Amino acid sequence: MDTLRVLLVDDEEYYLQTAAKIFKRKGIEVELCSNGRDVVGILQEKQCQVVVLDLKMPGMTGQEVLRDIKAALPAVQVIILTGHATSDDAAVCLTNGAFDFLIKPVEMAHLMDRVKTAYEMWKLSLER
Repeated sequence: MDTLRVLLVDDEEYYLQTAAKIFKRKGIEVELCSNGRDVVGILQEKQCQVVVLDLKMPGMTGQEVLRDIKAALPAVQVIILTGHATSDDAAVCLTNGAFDFLIKPVEMAHLMDRVKTAYEMWKLSLER
């Protein structure tokens, strides 16, 4: 699979739609999800390699979703993107396998760069 496919997970619909447009303009395939419960199923069905995951969502936190992703699909790279973070949140997420932890607002060029780097890490993990 040579096509980068990203799953954007956020409970803010406006953010999802805006980010998806930008990613698509850059030639990146995008799937959208507005709640944590559906993430693993979407990943298995759509075969996304990178997840951009909001930390604070109703129902299921980003930390819980991260644990589910890593348990089911350990090669998938997860970038946490949040506007409500503590250093403890970052430490927990990175310890539990997140590729990166970014604070909103983030420059889209920087996010895109991190997504592409995460994709390269995903490809390397398949070679092992």
